[in-house]
Amino acid sequence: MTAKEHLDKHDRQIAAIRALMQEGVRFMIETRKDLRAIAAMQKRTDAKFEALIDSLRRGGNGHAKARLDIE
Repeated sequence: MTAKEHLDKHDRQIAAIRALMQEGVRFMIETRKDLRAIAAMQKRTDAKFEALIDSLRRGGNGHAKARLDIE
């Protein structure tokens, strides 16, 4: 293998590594966005769940049996 061929091969390897790294960074950015969206949805779910628990504690139809004692 000549020096030129060796350098060309090395340049192709560097370009391939660079492309892999760029794709990895893109993947990490998308994953981070997805995790932020999931966290926001979880907060909404938690708030709705707390509201449900509060409504069950109060009772809805005036009967004492319907009350739920959760702390």
